[in-house]
Amino acid sequence: MTALPDSIESLLTKAFPHQQISHVQPLSGGLINTNLKIDFAGDHPPVVLRLYRDGPEVCRKELALHTLVQAEVPVPRIFLAEPDGFSGSLPFTILEFVNGITFEQLKRTNNTEAISQAAYSVGKTLAAIGRIHFAKPGSLIVDSSTSELRVGDPYVEGPDPIPTILDRFLESPNCEQRVGKELVRRLHDFGWSWATRLPDLEHQSNLVHGDFGNRNILVHEAEGTWKVAAVIDWEFGFSGSPLLDVGHFLRYERKSNPLREPSFSRSFLEHGGRLPDDWHNVVRLIDLTGLVEVLTHDDLPDDITVELLELIHATLEERDPELSRNLMQ
Repeated sequence: MTALPDSIESLLTKAFPHQQISHVQPLSGGLINTNLKIDFAGDHPPVVLRLYRDGPEVCRKELALHTLVQAEVPVPRIFLAEPDGFSGSLPFTILEFVNGITFEQLKRTNNTEAISQAAYSVGKTLAAIGRIHFAKPGSLIVDSSTSELRVGDPYVEGPDPIPTILDRFLESPNCEQRVGKELVRRLHDFGWSWATRLPDLEHQSNLVHGDFGNRNILVHEAEGTWKVAAVIDWEFGFSGSPLLDVGHFLRYERKSNPLREPSFSRSFLEHGGRLPDDWHNVVRLIDLTGLVEVLTHDDLPDDITVELLELIHATLEERDPELSRNLMQ
């Protein structure tokens, strides 16, 4: 059982005055923020305590995005949010604990029918996320005076945003140290070789989750069918192209052994999503920017670096990634 700071334990007691905490369990998957499952001694359903390492702005942004999407997208209910913390604690939220498993966990069951059903639901869910529009592309921030979500500066200005932002990440000393100068050159050339074949992403301003991976999609079986139970961890959301989320979700898909496909893309299209010509290769290139961006981080475990490099080489060589079973998420 993980010990809670006295300040947060007292707030939980205040939020749920008639409940006694019986157990605290860290939840896996959070690489930046801490998520703790809180069980009560009584019959009250468990909740999740989410602690934000990167400050109150991230907490406010997630709260605003939950409010924005909750009518169309399944997300956990937020019982309480304290962006400024409580008695010196980190910013935090108390959320509903959603009964379900991650898509990653479902995939490891090798139940192809269940995986296909869940992937279809994921396509429908991502189409719903993409139907939310903003006035322009760019970062999403919460206005401190109105508490409303607004679009800030664009990540890249001008044409060719994908090769341009790829070059920006490649300029990072952390990235160059991890990949080497020769691979930096190859990635630069590869990105710009695609410039004329990419769809116009410069003016797309749909809601993008930004971390639409298997760990952030919770699924469950309902009425005999596997469906999305909740999409979690919205801290990286921004205004841009849904193709970034498409590429992220299909990051570990293998042509030689497809599991998510074709159910995911069929559902995405049936529910209003759009995919360009040669979309499989297009979204793989777009996702390459996400892979390289992670290599710019200061703290990165060696095994994650190895995994990212294999995914990058597989993209450059237009082949399936060769990862260990544990990494094929």
